Parts: sequence; C-alpha cells; structure tokens
Amino acid sequence: MNNFLHYAVKGNPVLTIILLAVIGTMIFFIIGDINNMLEAKNSMQGASSGYEYSRNLCNLVDNVSRCYFMCIFFLMAYLTYMKKQYSKWTMRLFYVLGVSSLLYFVVAGRVFDYVFDHVESNYMEKLPSLARTVFTGPVYWIIIGYFFIPKILKDAQKLKEEQELTI
Repeated sequence: MNNFLHYAVKGNPVLTIILLAVIGTMIFFIIGDINNMLEAKNSMQGASSGYEYSRNLCNLVDNVSRCYFMCIFFLMAYLTYMKKQYSKWTMRLFYVLGVSSLLYFVVAGRVFDYVFDHVESNYMEKLPSLARTVFTGPVYWIIIGYFFIPKILKDAQKLKEEQELTI
C-alpha cells in the first residue's frame, strides 16, 4: 500500500486527484442514499407508504455495486500496469468479478422483490424505473470491463513470461 501511495502521489498526481474525486463522489452518493432512506423511513405515516424508501434503496444498491465493480477493475489495472509485476491476484480478481456479477443479479432480484412488495399501488407506474435502476446500474462497468479484461489478462501473461525469462 505504501508503494501505491508513493507511486500515485509522486509519480502521477493527476491520477491521484482523479481517484480521490471518484472516491469522494461515490462516498457522497452512498451517504446521501442512506440519509434519504432514513428520512423516508422516519417520515412514513403507515405501513403502505414506501416509495421514497424503495427508490433510495434501489439507488443505494446501484451506487454500492458501481463502486464495487469499479474498484475491482482499478485494482486489476493497478496490479498489471502500475506494479508491472505478474501477480496471481489479477487472475483471481477475474474469477471474483465473474462470481460477483452473478451474485449481484441475485441480490438485485431480491431487492426488487422487496420493492415490489412495499410500493403502494399509486406508484406502480414507477416500478419500471426502479427495476432499471437496480438491474442496469453496474451493467455498464461489467460490459466495459469484459471488453478490457482480456487485454489486462494478456498483459499479465506477458509480465509472467518476462519474469520467468529474467529469473
């Protein structure tokens, strides 16, 4: 971790500023969603009032998953391109990404079932919007990642071959 901080701050301050801005933005969104959920829960008049809570729950799941998948991709890129050493963790993260993608859609299905059960009937026309938020949130990161992961894995394999040749 200390080498990463040294490289990031002294080697590439623009990258450091961008990563800190992304991290700050994601933390801001996640905390905002949690606060909005708590406000909606506190202001509910009865058991049938739950659209605002459900909307913020969907946004929270979306933001947490985007942050999670973005961190996996950045970690894979860091291990391959910045560290410039072969690591088995790059390959392991590829498998973690695959399992995480499947698990995300299971969790998203459960969250949407909860939302469907708790949204009152006069907000039923807004359910497709909530479904889109829950099910397509990290899809962009997953799709983009699967386009770039073969290149990352290929470069990691080259690093492994170079390391074997130098030893």
